[in-house]
Amino acid sequence: MSDAFADVAKMKKIKEEIKAHEGQLVELTLENGRKREKNKIGRLIEVYPSLFIIEYNEASDQPGAVNNAYVESYTYSDILTEKTLIRYFD
Repeated sequence: MSDAFADVAKMKKIKEEIKAHEGQLVELTLENGRKREKNKIGRLIEVYPSLFIIEYNEASDQPGAVNNAYVESYTYSDILTEKTLIRYFD
């Protein structure tokens, strides 16, 4: 029973930490299965009670190419289960 309370406390801490960094650049390390990871750098643009949204900008090195911007959402449980790791740039 105490594990459930510990997880709730961890989730609350994760939410508060992410909310405190809203609008800042973050780096996410995403687990892609079988020891494969992908790192992405984006801006934490919105924080909601059950998820948060990161905006990514992909710049192209080719002249005349259009820069792509896209958003992805993540849940706090992704961070709790360490499926996704987040690092803040201050």
